[in-house]
Amino acid sequence: MKNTNDLAAALAARNAKTLAWVAEDPSNRWAMTLVEDLAHWAEVGVTTADELDHYLLVSEVYEGTREAWGYKPSWSALMAESTEELQRMADSNAHFMRSEREREEREEQRERDEQLAHEQAVSAAMTPSGMWSIGDLVSL
Repeated sequence: MKNTNDLAAALAARNAKTLAWVAEDPSNRWAMTLVEDLAHWAEVGVTTADELDHYLLVSEVYEGTREAWGYKPSWSALMAESTEELQRMADSNAHFMRSEREREEREEQRERDEQLAHEQAVSAAMTPSGMWSIGDLVSL
């Protein structure tokens, strides 16, 4: 039988870290903790701390792929992947999402710059210049 004591300790440590993070700024931070019922984890095939890490990484890749690429990968295929490959996939998803966020921010800035330039052009066009007098206009 696998050692479930390391799983219980891993769950407690993760939850303690999460709660400490929230406690640093409770009016601005909120987070969920992991279920600490070992029977729950046994139902999904997780009985050790290493299996928990793998399962949570599979979850991260599954949700990250859905968010980044718009489809849900095969859960069973992800569960069969190595931790190293899952980490590579998670990093790839994070890199893509970061690039997309930066692209969107650049696009939003470009739109703000264009709007400002337009507003400045309209303002300049509407501002009377002292260059022409009525006499100058009549003589044209």
